Amino acid sequence: MIRVFLDANVYFAGSASPTGGSALVLQLILKGRVEATASRLVLREAERNLRRKRPPKDLKAFHQFLKHAKLRVIRTPPETVRKRYESVIHTKDVPVLAAAVASKAAYLITLDRRHFLTKTVIEKVPDLTILTPGDFLRELVRQDASKESATKPAP
Repeated sequence: MIRVFLDANVYFAGSASPTGGSALVLQLILKGRVEATASRLVLREAERNLRRKRPPKDLKAFHQFLKHAKLRVIRTPPETVRKRYESVIHTKDVPVLAAAVASKAAYLITLDRRHFLTKTVIEKVPDLTILTPGDFLRELVRQDASKESATKPAP
């Protein structure tokens, strides 16, 4: 099972719009195709932003997702762990990156290209692949195609 860690902006976008890559990622989690780990901090940020910026129906969609999704929720890593990433990413994103690494997720999915999809961040966390929701979905399709071709008998 593929383990992912979602940034708050993916929960926000997926709850605010039933279409698009973020919503599809949330659906994969609900269907059990992808295992998701979250930190309390990220979930609180998504909820706070939905409450402030979107109509109540979007916050309700987020709460419904949380009710039905099998999320593994972890605490935000301690300050000593977070310090490792202070020099590589914007201060507000340090807890997100530290939690994604601590979760042992294979993928961190984010819409924040500016702060997460940099050479410095990618080099600092070689065991974590950082992708946008769309890029993650394309990666899943590619993996499925590889598995399918590997299991087909030779003609």
